[in-house]
Amino acid sequence: MIEHIFHVIKKYHMIEPGMRVIAGVSGGADSVCLLRVLADCRHKLPFDLLAVHVEHGLRGRESLEDAVFVENMCRELHVPCRVVHAQVRQRAEAEKLSCEEAGRAERYRIFQDAAGEWGADRIAVAHNQNDQAETVLWNLARGSGLRGLGGIRPVQGSIIRPLLFTERSEIETWLRGEGIPWRTDRTNLETDFTRNRIRLHLLPQMEKELNGQAGRHIAEAAGRLQEIQDYIDKKTDEAAAKCLREHTGASAADLSVWILLDYFNKEETLIREELLKRALQKSGGMKDVGAVHLKALEQLADMDCGKSCDLPGGIRAVRENGVLRFGKRKRPGEAGLSAAGFVESGAEYRMNAECREEILLPVPGCVFHNGFCVTAERLENTPELKKIILEEKKYTKWFSYDTITNSLLLRTRKTGDYLVINAQGGTQKLKDYMIDQKIPRDQRDQIPVLADGSHILWVVGWRISEAAKVTDATEHVIKIQIAAGTDRENRQLPITKGETK
Repeated sequence: MIEHIFHVIKKYHMIEPGMRVIAGVSGGADSVCLLRVLADCRHKLPFDLLAVHVEHGLRGRESLEDAVFVENMCRELHVPCRVVHAQVRQRAEAEKLSCEEAGRAERYRIFQDAAGEWGADRIAVAHNQNDQAETVLWNLARGSGLRGLGGIRPVQGSIIRPLLFTERSEIETWLRGEGIPWRTDRTNLETDFTRNRIRLHLLPQMEKELNGQAGRHIAEAAGRLQEIQDYIDKKTDEAAAKCLREHTGASAADLSVWILLDYFNKEETLIREELLKRALQKSGGMKDVGAVHLKALEQLADMDCGKSCDLPGGIRAVRENGVLRFGKRKRPGEAGLSAAGFVESGAEYRMNAECREEILLPVPGCVFHNGFCVTAERLENTPELKKIILEEKKYTKWFSYDTITNSLLLRTRKTGDYLVINAQGGTQKLKDYMIDQKIPRDQRDQIPVLADGSHILWVVGWRISEAAKVTDATEHVIKIQIAAGTDRENRQLPITKGETK
């Protein structure tokens, strides 16, 4: 059995030479096995080991005797031991948790604190194969999705579970054969806790009446589901690079997450659901979000612009021009960020006069609206490019990407907007520039501008800022082009690699 566990440690790269490893040791059979196996593995794989025992303060004298038992065992194995006394009942009452939930939260908090103080690389806990099967059954009963049905991971961040592929009966048989004692927590024999009912009744009944290897088969199925989930995560990563965008407003808390629907609608249903979850996580979390909310978001993506959906956690999703936007619900009168579009007026491009909001321009990437395509492309500054830049084009401009500090926004003018008008860094208010150019008052709020914060890089159809011009010192160039195009037929293919700056 020790060789099998050591193989698991090596297979999943749980411990590397020279690491510091904390073992959570309760004194029960699983944790006693874990500690003894890790202590033995030190002879094959040199690493430092520290045992941490959490005394929960729930079982009076028995609980204190468990602590003494663990200390004595650690002394025998020459493993340093740290005993921490927790106040589980108080935490349960304060946070309205069950003692089971509060105890688990306290254990992991204490393990993480000890890891930080001691400089540990890993925290080993004693979940076994039966725990895996029980977790899967519990998650299945609660209506969990694929991730929950995958159960417990052998490695999860700094947490490692060397016993996850070893059955509880095998552990106890080995301990008895070696004459090694362990402690029994009587609360594990009570059926007040849901997991105990699964452990003591449901799983044994399945093994007795359905299949004697039911627990092992369930755990093995969880491993296969984890592989499937990993593949889905990989495909979701690829899709997210194309269609998820983030924009931070005036403060970091004012975060807007966008799903670009042109890409989103091409994905399989399963990937679309994962993308919705990603957007919700980035917007504030998935707490209390269920299948009914995800279904509502799928429907919202097919609705007309202006429709919205309120979600748990104060999140609102809004269907806008080409995007599904997620953000915190605004109080009446607060400004928001949306995918306003272009409308055509004669031969010129204009923003909607009624819409004073903004378009986030991905770099590299593109946005489509009303038959127009706005693209952003990153280029290296070369002698050949310098010749092209000299050619004056009204709706294609090149900018020094090195000088841009914020996300690029296509929007209408705002108070405080300015241009840099000469090589010395002199500035002019955008309002004054428009007056100088004799732009009619009723058109000023319709002219799109490319903005880096309050710095106007381009008054579209007019001039660009001197500070944004490409010079000999420029390394990276960004090309912005506004051209006729459609996101349905005969469209210019978008650039999808890279990130918005």
